[in-house]
Formats: sequence, structure tokens, C-alpha cells
Amino acid sequence: MDLNQFVNQVRVPTNSSKIWKDECAYSFNTAEKGDGLFVDLNSFIAVSRPWLNLNLSKTQHNLYLNIKKVVVPSERSTNPNPSPPKKLAIGVEGGFNDEDQVKYEDKYSLYVHPNNQYFDLTDPSIPPKILESMNEVIRINSQSRKEEIVGWSADQVLPSKHADNLKQLDNGIKIGPKDWKCSHQGCDKLENLWLNLSDGYIGCGRQYSDGTGGNGHALKHYDETKYPLSVKLGTISKDGADVYSYPEDDMVSDPHLAQHLEHFGINILNMQKTEKSMAELELDQNLNFEFGKILEKGKELENAFGPGMTGIENLGNTCYMSSVLQTVFATPHFLNRYLNQRQHTFKEITQDPSQSFEIQMSKLADGIQSGDYSVPEASNVAKSEEEYSKASQIGIAPKMFKSLVSGKHPLFSTFQQQDALEYFQYLLESIDKHEKTRPSWIKEDNPTKAFTFIQEDRIQCGTSGKVKYSRKMDNILSLNITLEATTNKEAVHLYEQQVELNGGKKDPNVEEVRPIIPLQACINNFIESYKVDDFYSSAINSKTFSINSSRMETFPDYVYIDAPETLDLELLRGNGKKPEEELLPEDGDVVMGSSEPKFNQELIAQLMEFGFPPVRCQKASIAVQHKMDVDGAMNWLVEHSEDAGIDDPIPEPTVAKKKGSEMTFKDDDISMLGAMGFTDKQAKLALKATANNVERAADWLFSHMDELDLLVAQAESENSSSSSSSSSAAAASTVDQLKNKVNDGAAKYHLVGFITHLGNNVQMGHYICHVKKNGKWVKFNDRSVQLSQQPAKEFGYMYFYSRNPTF
Repeated sequence: MDLNQFVNQVRVPTNSSKIWKDECAYSFNTAEKGDGLFVDLNSFIAVSRPWLNLNLSKTQHNLYLNIKKVVVPSERSTNPNPSPPKKLAIGVEGGFNDEDQVKYEDKYSLYVHPNNQYFDLTDPSIPPKILESMNEVIRINSQSRKEEIVGWSADQVLPSKHADNLKQLDNGIKIGPKDWKCSHQGCDKLENLWLNLSDGYIGCGRQYSDGTGGNGHALKHYDETKYPLSVKLGTISKDGADVYSYPEDDMVSDPHLAQHLEHFGINILNMQKTEKSMAELELDQNLNFEFGKILEKGKELENAFGPGMTGIENLGNTCYMSSVLQTVFATPHFLNRYLNQRQHTFKEITQDPSQSFEIQMSKLADGIQSGDYSVPEASNVAKSEEEYSKASQIGIAPKMFKSLVSGKHPLFSTFQQQDALEYFQYLLESIDKHEKTRPSWIKEDNPTKAFTFIQEDRIQCGTSGKVKYSRKMDNILSLNITLEATTNKEAVHLYEQQVELNGGKKDPNVEEVRPIIPLQACINNFIESYKVDDFYSSAINSKTFSINSSRMETFPDYVYIDAPETLDLELLRGNGKKPEEELLPEDGDVVMGSSEPKFNQELIAQLMEFGFPPVRCQKASIAVQHKMDVDGAMNWLVEHSEDAGIDDPIPEPTVAKKKGSEMTFKDDDISMLGAMGFTDKQAKLALKATANNVERAADWLFSHMDELDLLVAQAESENSSSSSSSSSAAAASTVDQLKNKVNDGAAKYHLVGFITHLGNNVQMGHYICHVKKNGKWVKFNDRSVQLSQQPAKEFGYMYFYSRNPTF
């Protein structure tokens, strides 16, 4: 075959080119599987053999670099003393040394499609440009690898700003290679010692959460001297050491560490690490009783395989993403939305598949659900009893998906641990945005509707009794924890006493006694009304107080909250305005009539006899709705005597046109709000709602972000009609439009999944999730998928309830 006929198809990539050679653009097939990957030498997109015809039909490209990976025997199994974890990522592939990974050797060839011909790269018949293109594809890092390098670089400790010009005293202090002791008088600490790099002072570290560690004398020395950098003595080796910067309050690196240690007689090349690093200590602190309980240490768990049982590889602290994806793709809403038209989607969308949200979501749904990758991992061997989890299956590695969905996000684009709840909301936001441009052949509902509900907020003016209802869309029901409702107060108290008697140290072999708070108490706390002071009431054109409460106007198909198996939220349902209630006027609406307010002059006269100023007496008259209620007015005056602006004159009501008529606005105000990203219609609506107060208008706009378009539409509808009945109909229409964006139904739910976080805070540690499938709980721990015997539901971070469970 004459390959010169294809030369014009080929491009030679540069270092800035995006090359996808880790996974197929349409599936999660990799170079390790089957015939390997075929990298298009024009688009630099990789596809696996089943998708070559599709790529050819879209691009008319015939030449591909074929990459196959062949397993090389690992040295790990022959090493009796494996190295400790090098990354603080518990129970995940990315958290252990490279020896822990399967090694592969890459095999390359030129492939011509559809001729099904292979050429070795040493074949002299390959034209120079084609050979150059293949060599550059091989040489240049893949796009996912580039992003990993950038992401991991952001995760490393940064050089301290104090290192370059660190002051070191010539005080004659020399430090030996061992036998260190805290320099503080009376302190007997021999471990967890920190050498101050300015004056050579050795101080013990801070106390750990379990009471061990030290007495904090190194920190005390810094407080007295302000010498900024200290190094942990037991961690010094030729590879570096733990360095802490007190002013920066963080672990740092010291580019001049060898020189700074030599000042005190320490040759870094002769030092050996004798203590655990801070990362290793934090790892140990996480390997406690609760950690073992959550991961069911000591139990022989059965590995799970098949459709819907596919593990997701940890790409480097991306377990938060994996846990969320496993949970949401366990719902029929997500699976139906992205699986039903998958073949049609792949065929019709001509966009670069690596940049198509629709294709990558469909690919992810198939990867999780098909079971094609839920097959045993050939290299899966037990390494030690101390490893709580290992990859049980091949799983999928959604690198292209992560790059596309999170690539431009300041947090989720990194390879640092992130908050699973924040990622869940970001994912739904991304989906909702792309649903606005969904392909025409998609018939299923927007899957985010399954999680979205309308929250109804009620405000009652404390003076007039009039009410106002507002609505906002949300996908998280946040319930505050009320410690007063703890049901095991005595047990908690006894445990805390034992810790105190033990010098503040927690026994790692004893399960910590935590407060048990019923979910019902949290729900009761959510629906309880609360008082808000300094409320501006449009009914009285003055400040007073309000009584606020919240309810759920609609109930979604799924909710995230607490942990009972079944849940009834009917008491949270809101029903809007009651027949006996009178609505507060909208801000900016003014009552027609005299420009002078009417007061109960007799009441005001009596109050003034007690020595109260006239303005306060007038406001008290308004507070009691001008009734002859001297006691009530007196109480109001006493309660509000310290209010800011209590002596400000009462603003005179402006005689204005009725709601719906024209108002005039300042161009500067419209421009100011426009600079914040709001349209003219939105700006005018906000100014109208706040009596042309531009500061209040800005606050109003930001507090109504989710419903601005609907509010503008409602206002335009109301302006087109002069009758109150038409206005009411418009308001009802707005509510109906909101309800069209959500699902609603019965308020009874069943627990179908929960996400658990292991670690001290959401930015560190590890996430796993449990999902109920076929009546059994399945634990997803990255690429380890097992049937759970005793899921630790009490330790969940996010809980996932379904109104119509399919298990």
C-alpha cells in the first residue's frame, strides 16, 4: 500500500496540542484492553476498535497510531519491606507508592482503516511526515497527563517566603544526629521534636487530637522569638524533611534546608528518617475505630461484579467525584436520560467527542451501567492485612469526563480533595446549563428535576400581621443540628469524663460516644418559626420585626438528608397563602390617599405624657395598628428603645401611581446594576420593588437570582392588565411555571444511598459510598466494589432518599 496518499490527512502535534491517548472517546476502553487504542493522526482523539467506523464516517481519516499496553511483572510482590504511603489518600490506588501499581510496556504501530493493515514504526515505507506525527504523539504528554501535572503541582507544599532570607544566629549551638530532647525546662518529650532553624532551639510539637504528641513548646518558642521556620528532627533524610512555617501556618518546603541544617552541624546526607511525617501521622489518626467500622475491617466481603456494579478509578483524590457519580447514576432519571439515545447521540453529534458534554455523559452512563468494565482485576492480590481496600475490578477511569466538566473550575480541576456536596451541586448546575441546548431527539426529562424542589418562605409583619410568600428552587434540604435534642446525653457526659480523667487523651481502642440526635428533632427545628428584628415592612413603611418560617412547596423524587431507612416529610409541605391572610404590599407599592399619615392622636397624647418623644409615639401607634392599646404601645416603646433610627422621622407616603403603571428610573442606576450582569428589565424590576433604592435593588437581585426571568415575565403580564383578577392569575401562572421545572408527589421516601467521608475535614481524607441495589447494600470504594454486610449508616455525610425506589 502506498501510504503517501494519506499524507495530507496527517497533522504533526505540538506541545500545546490536546492529545487524548488514555481512553476511547466513546467508551472506557483503554490501551490495556483488546486491540488497544487507535489515535487519529489528525484530531489526536483516541477510539477503540468498535468505534473506528464511526470516527471514519465523521472525519474521513484513515491513519491511526495504535497503542497497546503489555503487562510487565511487578517488583512489588518480591519486596518484603514495601514503602509506606506517599500521598494522604486512604484506601485508594493513588494513595500508595508506584510499586503498588501494575507496570505496562507500550507497543506502537501504524494502522490503516478500513484496510485493517498494520505497519511497524521501523517500516521504511512510512512517509516522514506520518512518522513524525506518530513520534510526536508518543512523545507529548496526553491531555489528562498534562492536567495531572498541573493539578498535583498545586497540591505540593510551596517554598516558604522566609526561606531565602532566613536569619540564623551564630550562637555556637550544634545538634547531634540523635538523642534529642525538648529544650523547655521540665519537659521530658523525646519525640515529635522541632528544631528552630534560626536559633537551634528544640521544642516539642503540639498535642494531637488523641492527647499525644507534645506540649507545644516549639510553638511557644515561636511566640516569644518570632523565628519563623522549624524542621521536624525525626523526618530529616537526604530526601528532605517536614518543615513548618509558623507565620504562614502551613507545611512548607525549604529550598536551602541542607545549608540551614549544616549551620547547626547536621549533614543531611547522613541523616535517616526515624519518625513518621505529618502526612503519615494524619493517615494513622484516620485509621481508628470508626474508620475500620466504616470500611468493615475484619469482615470477608464478597466482591460484586456486573451491570451497575462498576468501580471508578481514583484519579488522584477524586473519590468525592466518584462517590457522587455512583450515587446519581444509580437513579433511573440519569440512566434513562443518557443511555436511551446513546447510539443516536454518538452518530449525530459532529462536535469533537472529547468536548461534547452530551457524549461524555452518555459514555459515563454506559461505563457505569453496562458491566463491561466490572470484571476482576487480574493483578488484584492481597498485600497486607493493614490495607483496608484494594481494587477488586478493572473499573473505569473518567479522565476525559473530568477534564471537560471540571477543567475550568478553580477547585474541581485540581487533584486535591474537595467537598462531595459542593461537587454534587456543581454537577447538577452543569447538567442544567447544558440541558438548555440539548439535542432535539432527546425525549427524557432534565434529570436534575429529580432532585429539585421549591422552598416556600413565609414572612409575617410583626406589626400589621400581613404576610408575604416567596419561593426559591433548591436541590439540598439543609437541616440544622440541635444539640438540645440529644437522646444519649448521659452516655456522652460519661465518655467525656473518662477522656478528661485520662488527661484529655482518647483511647483509640474505645469507640467515641457521639451525640445521637433524632432526625425528627432536626425537622421540627426546620419548620419552627423564628423572629427577625429590624424588618422593613411595606405595610407600615417603617422598620419592625417579622416572624419567618420555611416549608417545601414541592417534593422531589430524591432528597439528601439524614439516615433512617424510611422518611415521611409531609409535615414540611407548604400550601401558600391561607384564605384569612392578607398579603404585604410589594416593596415600592404605596397606598393611595393623603400625603399625611393618620395616627391615633389620643393614644399619642397619652404616650407623650409619659415623656416619650412624638416620633416614637407615632411609631408605637403604627405598631398597635392605631388601636387604643396603651399597654401594647408602651411595651413596644420599651422593646425598641435601643433600635437604630428609632428617632428618625417617619417617611411620608409618596402619592404614586398604582402597581403596574409606569415609573421613572435613573440611567445611572440602570447602568450600575447592568455592570453587575443584570438586564435592563431585571434592573427596573428590582428598582421598582425597592422604591428606586439602588443598594437595596442590588441585594434584591442577588437574593432572587434563581427566579429573575419568571419574575420579569410575571411583572410584564401584570402590567398588561389593570384588573386585580388578572394580576392574581399572573401570580398563579408564575407558580405554575416554577412547578413545571420540578417533580412533585408524595412526601414518603426510602433510603437508597449515602456517601461517607473519612478524615478530619472535607478537604482531606477519603470518600466512599453505599448504594442499595437489588435489595442489598453495595459499597463503592473507588475500584473496589463489594457487598456490604453492616453499612455504617450512622457515619454518612450525604444521604440519598427516593420516593419510588427501584431496588
